[in-house]
Amino acid sequence: MGSTHRPTLEPEQLFSPFDRTLGRIRERLFGRYRLLTVSASVTIYVASVLSLGPRLGVSTNYFVLIPVITASIGYGLAAGVLAGIVALPANLALYAILRHPEYAPASKLMAELSGIIVGTILGYLSDYHRKLDMERLLRKEIEFELRAALRDRETLFREVHHRVKNNLNLIKSIIGLQSRRSSDQAFKEAAATLIGRIMSISFVHERLYRTAELSSVAMNNYLKDLVGAISMASSGSRKPPNVTLGLAQSIVTMDVAVPIGLIVNELVTNALKHAKPADEDLRITLLLQDDGNRITLVVRDDGQGFPGLQEGLPLRIEEAALLNKGKLGLTLLELMSTQLGGSAWFQRNQGWTEFRIEIPVGSPA
Repeated sequence: MGSTHRPTLEPEQLFSPFDRTLGRIRERLFGRYRLLTVSASVTIYVASVLSLGPRLGVSTNYFVLIPVITASIGYGLAAGVLAGIVALPANLALYAILRHPEYAPASKLMAELSGIIVGTILGYLSDYHRKLDMERLLRKEIEFELRAALRDRETLFREVHHRVKNNLNLIKSIIGLQSRRSSDQAFKEAAATLIGRIMSISFVHERLYRTAELSSVAMNNYLKDLVGAISMASSGSRKPPNVTLGLAQSIVTMDVAVPIGLIVNELVTNALKHAKPADEDLRITLLLQDDGNRITLVVRDDGQGFPGLQEGLPLRIEEAALLNKGKLGLTLLELMSTQLGGSAWFQRNQGWTEFRIEIPVGSPA
């Protein structure tokens, strides 16, 4: 349920300035102007043999590697092999012009093999590099499309959460209007309880809309704001409670945040209504722990508790719901605990009523 932030790495960051400079030179010489480059290399080769042949003799054979190299880099494997094969006839023709045909037999094998080997290797590497370039461009294009799709998805999710939050707030307003029109006190109390439950869900969507993470909720901040809103909503009917928070940082999915929010809303609202008379001081403690394997939520108050609780003896939520049939709050707590896949129980200890739930990481299923 925790989240780790991974730094993003742009593909271009993998290449040093020197790499990028070489890439640009290769692109210009052997991409955009490769025909001009190969033609220039042939000219250099012919000029070198004709001018240096009489002095260097047989060594001028190796000048033929100049056009072989440029042809193989510029046009790939096939051109490299072809240039290597053509190297010997080219040498023979130039030696004939120089009137030194004796140079060719002495270096025939070496010139032929050197040209073919160099042309084959460089031609293959050139083709391979070209494939890598195409793959890199394709991946860059795909990455651009994926990022655009992700931005669209985030925008859509934000809009969904925003609209759900607005719709929930609209429902709260309608219930509130209906409650104010009614003279039935039981209906007013039920409406206030329902508004609180809707508010706890609305808070989740508001957080998802306002934060960068669209699928996870920081529970410590969410519960702090939720308890504050519940206490403020009840401030007109009773003395404000003394709330103590011990909330560890925990990031959970929306499927976990909503049930936990409903549980906290139910327990805090219940404590404000029933734990003590409105003119007495009420203390509420909310604890949240996350050890990586499970999340533990504890809500306790110093009120009088409810029927069925015995000092020091844990009472499982299922048993509490059975002992207090017809109590919608306890039934809701049981349903939410089951949905979270956690173990939950009440306990009365030294004047405090405590609810504890332990939720395995990865729940709900």
